[in-house]
Amino acid sequence: MQVSEYPRLYAAEDRLWWFRALHQAVRYLLPRPHQGQLLEIGCGTGGLMRQLAQPGLQVTGIDLAAEAVGYAATRGAGPVARASANQLPFPDRSFDFVTCVDLLEVETVQPEALVQQALRVLRPGGYGVFVMAAHQWLLSEHDRAVNSVRRFNLAQLRDLFAGKPVRVVRGTYLFFLVFPLVVLRKLVNKPRNEQGSVSDVSVPPQIVNLPLYWLCWLENQWLRISNLPMGSSVLVVVQKHG
Repeated sequence: MQVSEYPRLYAAEDRLWWFRALHQAVRYLLPRPHQGQLLEIGCGTGGLMRQLAQPGLQVTGIDLAAEAVGYAATRGAGPVARASANQLPFPDRSFDFVTCVDLLEVETVQPEALVQQALRVLRPGGYGVFVMAAHQWLLSEHDRAVNSVRRFNLAQLRDLFAGKPVRVVRGTYLFFLVFPLVVLRKLVNKPRNEQGSVSDVSVPPQIVNLPLYWLCWLENQWLRISNLPMGSSVLVVVQKHG
């Protein structure tokens, strides 16, 4: 991610409808009980870490960017370290949960290596939640600004776990109800051969921000009982064989 994006992300993460809905979906789909040790791989500026932290659950974050680590540390949600997702600096079977949100699409990340490392540090019986941007044809100027080069559909994300010591508990899309709006935004904002790309991370006026959040909130209630057939993000929950 470009360095200029980190203050924008930190400022918007608690208020922007998209982040609020995404973090809520992760909280809903992370299997309970929420006790033990959780690793947030690619913690960014720490917004999700703070959402996940609760009594009985120790949250640790890692990110490769020093700027992200600095911002995340100010949240006070748990220890944060600078490290690569391709080579996690933790012993085998260190965590009961791992989460990885919007990192698999990043250029410097090797998806197979990340998944292998995440499952290595996950304890038998533990759960992992993995989220990434969906559909390569939606690659946009926003993706360019945050150094994202790939977007998977549900089948492609599930394939990352084929042959691994896990079972896929859930596989679903996110942001189904707002998908037409996202498609329109992405298609008119395709990547350009220019320097200085800027992401979509900014909080719109409340007359726009709140209705979009509540629309996604309704969708997330449905997600608690059933999957969604389409959306701009894709999510899988896996459980490591015990």
